[in-house]
Amino acid sequence: MGFGGVEAQRASYGHNAATRRLRKFSPAVKALPAVKTLNHHVATSHQRRAAGPEPVSLTHLLRNLSWSGSRVAAAFCFVVECRVTPRCLSFQNLSSIATGCKAVRIMTKCTLAAGVVPDRVHLSQTKHQELTDMADGIIAETLHTYEYFVANGRQLPSDQWKHVKAREKVRVFRSRRGRLRKMHSQSYDEKDPSRPRLMSAGAMEQHQRQAAAYGRPYAYDDPIPDEEISTTTTSSSSDAGSFSLFEDSVLVKVKPSHVPLMIATGQIDGTLEDVAYGGLANTKHAWLVRNSYVHNDSFDDRKVLAVLQSPSEEDPFRSVTIKWGTADYGAFTTRRDLTYLESQGMAFDSDGERIFYYLIHSIELDDCPRLDLSHNIIRIQLSVAYITRQLNDDTVEMFGRGFVDPRGDMMESYGVMLLANNITSSAGVVECSNMKKLSYLMTLRRRSDASGIIQSSDCGVCHRSLSKLGSLLQSPSGCPVCRRVTCSKCSVQKKLTIQASTEITQKNFTFCLPCVIEAKELSAWEVATACLRSS
Repeated sequence: MGFGGVEAQRASYGHNAATRRLRKFSPAVKALPAVKTLNHHVATSHQRRAAGPEPVSLTHLLRNLSWSGSRVAAAFCFVVECRVTPRCLSFQNLSSIATGCKAVRIMTKCTLAAGVVPDRVHLSQTKHQELTDMADGIIAETLHTYEYFVANGRQLPSDQWKHVKAREKVRVFRSRRGRLRKMHSQSYDEKDPSRPRLMSAGAMEQHQRQAAAYGRPYAYDDPIPDEEISTTTTSSSSDAGSFSLFEDSVLVKVKPSHVPLMIATGQIDGTLEDVAYGGLANTKHAWLVRNSYVHNDSFDDRKVLAVLQSPSEEDPFRSVTIKWGTADYGAFTTRRDLTYLESQGMAFDSDGERIFYYLIHSIELDDCPRLDLSHNIIRIQLSVAYITRQLNDDTVEMFGRGFVDPRGDMMESYGVMLLANNITSSAGVVECSNMKKLSYLMTLRRRSDASGIIQSSDCGVCHRSLSKLGSLLQSPSGCPVCRRVTCSKCSVQKKLTIQASTEITQKNFTFCLPCVIEAKELSAWEVATACLRSS
């Protein structure tokens, strides 16, 4: 598949221009001659494949390829590793780039054999408690940092933190190299009001039962007895004025020293319960539904390995699970996988205010070790904890802290951006909650009302006459919730995730505006509880 005539001249010019641009990113990239054809490289790759996954340099790969210069420039926007294996390349993949395929990022579906990653793992009671305590410790440390962040005017020192990404009202920062210092912790009175406090599970359930007796889902405004508060960190009140990690913190023990710490701050429109309900993914189905709305992970294969704690009618947002997932992040990156603990629930801060916490934290399990090198999958290390709190009736404040170590030869900046994209996408959990509530309302009404469409020549909302053209453009089935036929001004299209055979898919529905508003105003707590009763 060589180039000839004018195309050869263009390819040569483009190749040299791309090489000049690449020099500033990697000193290893020199003047690369545009020689040898794609077929030559593929033939060579097939000869080497029998010898195993021999790593080759990016320079060596380019010397064996004839690329269209414009495609080289586009393709190398995604180059983040300088070592690839011939076995991960195919003639179809490379030719699609060389011939001008619009999709430059080559994504491959995970095809692990059955049993390589277990469907379930067994945990001893000791391991179960160890993981639970670790999760509580990280959440408490994050809550401690968040409280100082608020006390500090919600500002991060610019000499220590660099802004890397923003989306809507959420901003992500990374620590500047060599600027954060580890702090020494000191013991102090465990009832110090500046200390972050988590409500124990038993105390949480007791307060919920008391609240239910008074006809409300939570009793967060009630005073909290000190003996019911769980203190799980040993950070110092005198050192509270720092965003640094304490030497005895859980996070500092697992975070590699070369990996930057990241912090996310911002506001999300919605309620705290909607954040909790939208983020709930305690089963594989719920996980897929959440990701269909939020798009906060790129996993093309995923498993729920263990359930440590499930939602209950007393606490419908509490969930602790162990998960595994794998994703392909681009043409020149090795596939990654991740085994992690996911924990979420409601708690109280040191002022007795209700908060929602969410944690994903990499763990090592004997039953799910790192995959053999022959699978060409690198296990990343990740830890991110979020604290959210209601600011006013329709706004939630979010604070997150964590890190990602992509391992392998992936550039640090690319790993940082992957995590930043994940964090900013998480703002979509409120919309996820609204869509789940709309689906619930649609199912509920269909069960209770088997009547057909309400036939009318007028809009069922504004009562204006429907023109012949307008009636033809409307959904023939009316609103899926109330069955009323409406005009275009009184209706809106929503894409809902539905079950289709063994998989999920998204389908467009046309709802009337009153039903959409009604679903949005439903209590996420009550909907989650009702779904638990009916399951």
